[in-house]
Amino acid sequence: MDREKEQEILQANEAFVLRTASFVVGRPVSRSDDEYSIALSAFWEAERTHDPSKGSLQTYAGVVIRHRLIDYIRSNRRYNQEISVEPEIFEGDKKNEDEYDSLQTAINKRLVQDLPDKTLTEEITELAAILQRYQIDFFDLPNACPKARKTRAICLKAARFVCALAALLERLRRTLKLPAAEMETGVPIARKLLDKFRKYIIASVEIEAGDFPGIQEYFSGKEGA
Repeated sequence: MDREKEQEILQANEAFVLRTASFVVGRPVSRSDDEYSIALSAFWEAERTHDPSKGSLQTYAGVVIRHRLIDYIRSNRRYNQEISVEPEIFEGDKKNEDEYDSLQTAINKRLVQDLPDKTLTEEITELAAILQRYQIDFFDLPNACPKARKTRAICLKAARFVCALAALLERLRRTLKLPAAEMETGVPIARKLLDKFRKYIIASVEIEAGDFPGIQEYFSGKEGA
């Protein structure tokens, strides 16, 4: 690959690499961080080995980057330092009720401590492919989550409403649009919330309705009904 082409690819994907690295370690990553160098190296590895017939480059690269960074975290035995999360989040301290229980923190905890990498990696890859149909990037989900616990709870209630009615679930997957009218009256939920948190609600539906036990436990387990 010539230098000009390499620069084009980097320019198109550098923000994705930084975002993915930040997602994995649970804090902002800059170009001066070791984690960025590792993530960038993993991206180029993915670029070289990517098979376009099996999905997008970014979906594949996201999995490769995740593996490399988790290996780095483990090898340096700095998991607690690398993921800068207040312990009260996991202990359920009430003072954090309206703080952002981020999806990436929960998944990273599961990845590093509890599940074999392969199991959750397969879940993430499968879910990322499903969400692509809705033009939703799996690695953007943390930014799509409501920050307030009450809002998350009503959005999850709306998602479960769709999951409970096969006709609505089928329509969502066929049209790639939320059945807004039915959700407004059946949950109920305001249209402005459906519009604002569309990505979060759709992701919640697919996680609840799919075979994603690792993601499911942490995605919705702390949110309440």
